Amino acid sequence: MQIKQVALIMFVVFLSFYLLNLGQSILLPLVIAGAIAFLISALVYAIGLIQIGGIRLPKFLTFVLAVILIIASFTWVIQMITDNVAHVIKQAPIYQDNLESRINTIYAILGLEQSPSVTEILKKISLSGFLQNLAKTLSGLAGSAGIIFVYLIFIILEQRTFGSKIRALFPQPEQQAAVFNLMQRINQDIRTYVGIKVLTSTVTGVLSYCVLEWVGVDSASFWAVLIFLLNFIPTIGSIIATAFPALLTLVQFETWAPFFIVAIGITAIQFCMGSILEPRLMGSKLNVSPLVLLLSLALWGSVWGIPGMFLCVPITVMIVIVCSYFPQTRALAVILSGDGTLSAGSHAETSDD
Repeated sequence: MQIKQVALIMFVVFLSFYLLNLGQSILLPLVIAGAIAFLISALVYAIGLIQIGGIRLPKFLTFVLAVILIIASFTWVIQMITDNVAHVIKQAPIYQDNLESRINTIYAILGLEQSPSVTEILKKISLSGFLQNLAKTLSGLAGSAGIIFVYLIFIILEQRTFGSKIRALFPQPEQQAAVFNLMQRINQDIRTYVGIKVLTSTVTGVLSYCVLEWVGVDSASFWAVLIFLLNFIPTIGSIIATAFPALLTLVQFETWAPFFIVAIGITAIQFCMGSILEPRLMGSKLNVSPLVLLLSLALWGSVWGIPGMFLCVPITVMIVIVCSYFPQTRALAVILSGDGTLSAGSHAETSDD
């Protein structure tokens, strides 16, 4: 019976990912809209905690402020990325020439004869062409803004009727109270995780910007925002976030010192944030197996591409948090966890008793 259950679970998982890949054009904007709606909800909660003269802001005003903040942030990021990608595309030929010169210098230092294939390969690799394709990809995502906005409106409107649906499903007051209490705890755990992740990624981006600006790297703000975003991709994101600005520094300056400063500085920041500060703040809320995160990265990346890579950690952590609250799925949460410790375990057990 257990073998049949395992086989059924594997079949459902593979079928789910197949359908997710098949319906990417419809489901991905819906998931992005859901993520934005959750960010708005988290901001409403955070702004609602602010008191002015001992008085909290009205809920409607906190919602308006949260929406304005989200729209302003996305607009600024998109505009900044567009401007800096255009600048990097313009400077790409210069960077490519500097890279060829740096490779020739390395060959001379090593006493090796310059291989003609190196120059030919570099000429075939068009950095500006690659960045233009990247800009087209970003434009394609921006083209989905309309459908994402429509989904977002309907999700926000649907939230207003969610409470009444729960009351209709569970007519007994005791059941209603238990369900609402459980949902509140789950929402709080997820909100805490997202808040800490955004905070640590922001600190990483700001500190990296200070290093890049101090060295004088071109488009420091662009690389800082890119580092902030890539921090949501486990392992690979941190490596790319360090490699890209370091390589740009290598081809921008004539000396090696700026390259080593940027590479060592950003690596140190990534290590302190990712290996020291974030685990202390997260506690057991990010107690997810590294192997599970890598598998999740590969799966969601193959299903939804780059957006899937950004969403893989939040989705996996949310699955672990939600599953840990139910006795039927608690075993799955333990398997996905790093050491079997679950932050929601005590709550779940207490509620069961």
